[in-house]
Amino acid sequence: MISGIILSGGKARRMKGEKAFRIVNGKYLIEYTVNLLNEMDIPFVVVFKNDNEKSENIKNLEKDFFKKYRQTITWDLESNKGPLMGILSGMRVLNAKWVLVLPCDMPFINRDAIGNLIKYIDIAEKEKKNCIIPMDENGYIEPLFSLYMRSSLEILDKMLKNPSNKNLSMRSFIEYLSPLYVDVKEIDKTKKVFININTLEELKKINSKVQ
Repeated sequence: MISGIILSGGKARRMKGEKAFRIVNGKYLIEYTVNLLNEMDIPFVVVFKNDNEKSENIKNLEKDFFKKYRQTITWDLESNKGPLMGILSGMRVLNAKWVLVLPCDMPFINRDAIGNLIKYIDIAEKEKKNCIIPMDENGYIEPLFSLYMRSSLEILDKMLKNPSNKNLSMRSFIEYLSPLYVDVKEIDKTKKVFININTLEELKKINSKVQ
């Protein structure tokens, strides 16, 4: 019923390289999400950016990752299209009714938070919603810690193929859908799970916090 997509195709300019393979407390950042989904028996695909955009070192790290986990991996179908292209690329290789979309840079990701999100599937289906999006009191959404029905693939595909749709955002995609918004505190009361890493300075701070 549920499969996952781990997005690892961002440019990460402020990180001066791939986020996924930065070390946090002795593990690659991406391993926190990979290990958790494996523990929860949620099948998933990891979406990397195109080979022609990265160094040989990163390509080798991806190969080593595949050898270690024997996990399904794929690549963005097109370059420089942002997370929407990553979601489209991942959905193309999945068959589950619902798709859990996650980033590669959430070191505090945990079983309870994902379980709390999944609990809303029944409500979403009863209310004929096709995505479940955490939102805070200020209207800030967490589209990369969300659930989407795979049926939204057709909508996403049409959006990305439309030449008039330039610089599409996750929010603009969600506006085309029928979202069920969920209070972020219903997912994680502390909101700690939503902390991600965008700079080398944040990486240093996180390394001192992750146990």
